[in-house]
Order: sequence, then C-alpha cells, then structure tokens
Amino acid sequence: MFLSKVELAPRWARNPYQWHRALWLLFPGRPNAERDFLFRVEGNVPGGGAVVLLQSVGAPVAAAEGVRVLASKSFEPMFTPGLVLRFHLVANPVKTIRDAQGRLDRHGAPKACRVPLIREEQQQEWLQRKLMGAAQLEQVEVAPRQPLYFRREGTAGKIVPVAFDGVLVVRDPQQLRALLLGGLGPAKSFGCGLLSLARG
Repeated sequence: MFLSKVELAPRWARNPYQWHRALWLLFPGRPNAERDFLFRVEGNVPGGGAVVLLQSVGAPVAAAEGVRVLASKSFEPMFTPGLVLRFHLVANPVKTIRDAQGRLDRHGAPKACRVPLIREEQQQEWLQRKLMGAAQLEQVEVAPRQPLYFRREGTAGKIVPVAFDGVLVVRDPQQLRALLLGGLGPAKSFGCGLLSLARG
C-alpha cells in the first residue's frame, strides 16, 4: 500500500464531484479497473487548489495534468489484538429510508434515499457499528465539517461529512485491515471513508 500527499489544481479542487476523477489520473492505463484508493482533502493551497491525502494499493504516477504528487511512501499495516491506536476519519454517517408509498426505482427495487445522521450520539453509534468486530472504540470526538455541494448530470447533491478523532483497540487484525483498505461508509468519491491509524 502507498500513502501519498497530492496537490489538486484549482480547476479540479473547486467541484467535489471532480476530486475522484482527478485522482484517477494518477493511475493511468486502467480505464475499467475498480477504484482501489481512498482519499481525504486535508486543506487548501493559495490560489484555490487543495492538498489531498491519498491511500492506494498501487503507487501513483509522479505527475498528471493538474494533479501533482508531492510525496509518496509505501507502508504495510500490521495489527495485533489488543493494540491501542489513535485514529482520524472523515466520514458520511447516513441512514437509509425506504419509500413509504412502496414505489420502485428504475431497477424494480423499493425506492430508498440516504439521509445524514445529525445527532452526535447517532454518529458515534454509526461508527461503532462500522468497526464492530474489528475494533472497539475507547474514546471518540466528533466534529462537523463543511457540507459539500455538487452537481452530477444536472442534479444537485449535498454530502454532510463529519470528522471522528479518538482511540480504538484492535480486536480482529484481518477485519481491521479490510476496513483500512475498503474504507468506512458511503461518499468515498467525495473524500470520505479513509481511516488513518497511528500508534500512541
């Protein structure tokens, strides 16, 4: 696995819907591949660009149009049961509400929509469910982040991310590694789901 610091030019950074597309440029020659990277926007740079933390299975290329790799290193996460780790996560805690009228979507399945969990207690419960079996939460602080507004194929959308910081204890190393690779929750193409872990 690789952890990289990436800079997005203003033309990519302005629209959250473009972030994911821009980062794909760092992995050329894979038009039909499934996404095997997660990312989180860490801050802005003068002129309207953005700095992104990128976790990927393969190494990103050194440069792409409007997307620049500032630093990159390989790492291999190793966990043992009982290991205490600090964590940071920006996620999109939601619940799914089914259509009360029984209407169907274009695939014939019951219509449903995702709504954000607003109360901190609900957000913490959501995180504990996502970590269940892999790790036990020992301490967690929740902080709201700015909502992300975007347009996709003429439709306006909104993501309501929150930041989780705290301490966890490893229960199942394999399960935790799978969460690290796959991310937690929806909206991964909008910079949600990357779980960062550190000792001490």
